[in-house]
Amino acid sequence: MEKELETLKRRQLYRELKVLSSPQGKKIIINGREVLNFSSNDYLSLASKFSYECLENWKSGAGASRLVCGNFEVHEVLEQKLAELKKTEAALLFSTGYMANLGVISTLAKEGDLILSDELNHASIIDGCRLSKAEVKIFKHCSVEELELILSKERKNYRRCFIVTDSIFSMDGDIAPLDKLFQLKDLYDAILIIDDAHATGVVGWSSLEIFDLIPDERTIIVGTLGKALGTFGAFVAGSKILKEYLINKCRSFIFTTALPPYIACQTLKNLELVPKRMKVLQKKIEFFKNLTRINSMSAIFPFITGSEESALKLSKSLWEKGIFVPAIRPPTVKKSRLRIAINYDHTLEELKFLAEILYSRKI
Repeated sequence: MEKELETLKRRQLYRELKVLSSPQGKKIIINGREVLNFSSNDYLSLASKFSYECLENWKSGAGASRLVCGNFEVHEVLEQKLAELKKTEAALLFSTGYMANLGVISTLAKEGDLILSDELNHASIIDGCRLSKAEVKIFKHCSVEELELILSKERKNYRRCFIVTDSIFSMDGDIAPLDKLFQLKDLYDAILIIDDAHATGVVGWSSLEIFDLIPDERTIIVGTLGKALGTFGAFVAGSKILKEYLINKCRSFIFTTALPPYIACQTLKNLELVPKRMKVLQKKIEFFKNLTRINSMSAIFPFITGSEESALKLSKSLWEKGIFVPAIRPPTVKKSRLRIAINYDHTLEELKFLAEILYSRKI
């Protein structure tokens, strides 16, 4: 372990935990210093919302798994609301987004099945594919052509086929060609699994809205509560039979303590604030896109630096000016970068300030 850690340090890939001594927000106290935060996934600035009513009514812990005595009424209400927002028959809460992706993929995809996965999918998708007993093939990022080529050659050799993709990609801010993936799903009798983590509450209630698409029985949507919705946990939305199957077969749902009920309650309250805040955020996304000329479909703006050293230097320079944007390096991404994330609370002046610093260095 020591040798591996030394290698990481030499390659400038070593990572350390930062310590916050303040609540999450656009300004945070990190390592003892107040800085302007451009790194959080708290896109709608809801992470700082707090309801005493939720805590008073539901207390802090679930006490057990959902299948024992941890299934609270408020869980059921939230699931119904999430299904409504995603335009699916049902939804099922999970403790984290990682567990949701890991669970749904490894539970559904079995030996004799084929998984086709975008090369830039989140690590939780990658690990879910690895844990399954299905054959896994990777297609180039957002390449409909390569995906269709694989399907035309391989689909007939497998019982079932799953196409898995992020909708908004977490390190690039771009969106998958979901309209084309829908067509391929239908043409090749496949199941489409979409990770909507960075889309929910940012581009709409669902990324499918951009393409005027309605999920069908062969569409599965994974979402998170811990990003734009400001709380914690995740969910899988799809058909009623899917929910029933996951409750009975998905190990990452069955064998874990349920989401704290007060978190479910707080999420329901936060959902009421989403429509107004989402419209404001979308205007700020467009404003920052025009300032920086960074092409993004979301609140995520990748500022590619090329080398690990240059990413670290730029991050340090921003830190000295009171701005926190950590360097993102391999293996998280192929090319080192700053991952800039803007939120509802950022002012136009603060967005200009950040853009001016970036312009002076590279753009």
